[in-house]
Amino acid sequence: MHGRPVAQLPAGVIWPAVRIALGSTAPGVDGFRRSHIEALTVQRMLARLSSSQQLATHEEVELVALLTSDPERAEHFVKRTLGDLETAGQDVIQAVRVFIAAQCNASHAAARLPAHRNTLLRRLARADQLLPRPLADNIVNVGAALEILHWRGSA
Repeated sequence: MHGRPVAQLPAGVIWPAVRIALGSTAPGVDGFRRSHIEALTVQRMLARLSSSQQLATHEEVELVALLTSDPERAEHFVKRTLGDLETAGQDVIQAVRVFIAAQCNASHAAARLPAHRNTLLRRLARADQLLPRPLADNIVNVGAALEILHWRGSA
């Protein structure tokens, strides 16, 4: 090996300025091209949202990237959809995110948090008080708005 050795990263050191954006994998030049474009989409979305996330894949942020391509409209969507839930405590916001991710199954969501099922139900009831529309009537929009909050580092 010629030239300078590659610097080794000390174990446990966090590099706050480092961001990694990944596209999907596929064979050939077309697959490489698509992966590169997807990685650029992820990179731009993280920058647009001033996200503190250091690693993101296109697969996990594709919807948020689409929803936030117009930042002003995305902000309006979040505010209109979440109302006062946007500024609620992290315990309530996280309870709703996990509940939706668990396909609205309270027992599964409580196990993922971890929290007692009754605690989760109390947090969901609190979220319903804060939301402009009941969660049961607006699951998809609330889930999408919470993903935007998550990736911009607000939830």
